Amino acid sequence: MSSIKAVAVLGATGNVGKVAVPALLSAGFVVTIIARPESTSTYPEGVAIKSSSYDDLKTLTEALKGQDAIVEAFNPAAAQHQSIIVQAALAAGVSRLITPDFSTDSFSPHSAEVLIFEPKHKAQKELEKLTSSPDCTLSWTAIVLGGWFDWGIETGFFWVDKKKRTITRFGSGNQKVSISRVGLAGETIVTVLQNPDKYRNRIAYFADHAVSTNELIDIIKEFSPAGEWSVVDIPLEEFKKEGFALWDEDTKKGVTTRLFSKAYTILGTAAVFDEENRYDGDFTHKQEPGFGRPIESLKEDLKKLLGYA
Repeated sequence: MSSIKAVAVLGATGNVGKVAVPALLSAGFVVTIIARPESTSTYPEGVAIKSSSYDDLKTLTEALKGQDAIVEAFNPAAAQHQSIIVQAALAAGVSRLITPDFSTDSFSPHSAEVLIFEPKHKAQKELEKLTSSPDCTLSWTAIVLGGWFDWGIETGFFWVDKKKRTITRFGSGNQKVSISRVGLAGETIVTVLQNPDKYRNRIAYFADHAVSTNELIDIIKEFSPAGEWSVVDIPLEEFKKEGFALWDEDTKKGVTTRLFSKAYTILGTAAVFDEENRYDGDFTHKQEPGFGRPIESLKEDLKKLLGYA
């Protein structure tokens, strides 16, 4: 039986937080949401609400007292506060930290080349530095899920565009990419916290599917009228160069909010489609045994997302 009962969630109104809180409640955890003082959000019944900025060590430490675990469900930009969060967790006696990952593999050996992972890399280094003592009471788990295909299709960040009825094929289209539903974030957070020893101080890889663009094209053709969808081909290397050029341009302009910029999106997309899988866009070889869903479930999800069911 897990020793973790009380769980604090930072970033409860974000994409991960919205699925993490109900999943934790359904699994029987006692949930506390740490909300920023300026927040005007409403929260689900059955959770305690405490207020603290992520950069206020004293207040955050007080808010985390009595918590067994913290889930960092915030977006990558907030990872800049990792040092304070970890210090507060240590001072409050928290035993497990779920780091702010949940997407593509920022732990891949070559991931620094992509540039977009810099905030996560800094957060990882801060965590390592502050928990390196052999007698440290705080352990961690990073959960990597791959791209969120349902959220991506709904928001227009996926390579299947339901409004334009286009499928973008980067390069050959043969490179498989690990993808998941956003809901898998909640499911795997519960799995990790119910089995803390198994997932102690390591990265845990979970994904619903590993699928190539060409396979997606064939799947969508199965249930859509002939000729409804068109394929847009983009040479991968040219696309990647465009991303780096835009990144440099943003740097010269002093852009500080990179998340969801055009450069950010291009570089992240180019990385997962790398033809040699240099950045582990397909992390099947690292995935936790027993996880993943059958291809039929992806077909059914795509039918619903694209308006065929």
